Amino acid sequence: MLLEEGNKISYYMVTDYWKDTGTPDDIIHANKIILEGMKPYFEGIKEDGAQIEGNVMIGKDSIIKSGAKIKGPVIIGKNCIIDSNTYVGPNTSIGDNSKLSRCHIENSIIMSGCNVDGNISISHSIIAFNSEILYKENQINKIFLLGEGTKISL
Repeated sequence: MLLEEGNKISYYMVTDYWKDTGTPDDIIHANKIILEGMKPYFEGIKEDGAQIEGNVMIGKDSIIKSGAKIKGPVIIGKNCIIDSNTYVGPNTSIGDNSKLSRCHIENSIIMSGCNVDGNISISHSIIAFNSEILYKENQINKIFLLGEGTKISL
């Protein structure tokens, strides 16, 4: 149809890595590839007793509290709080102004303005802007795909 309308069609040869990100799993995989190629930096605050290992990028004014563990590759945005008894594992991106408390998160994307609090293990998940997960029961493992502004209290 484009040719019939007289439009010019051209192409570009991609020689580097390319991934179609049409599904949540594809987006999480692309996130992993991007994180693996980033250089570590630290502009936040690490309290005594916090553990950080591997390729980790932490934005300005973010606080990693005593008892928290970060294992890269991970990127944590600006003004975040990673509370005690929280694990942020490999291949995870945390957006600006998010707070994680008492949870275990890996292979996931948590966008800006999110709050996750509770004895919950989250993996292979995408949690959109300004979402909140509050969990008050015993340890549970979950996969989430949450839209913007979602609030879950379990």
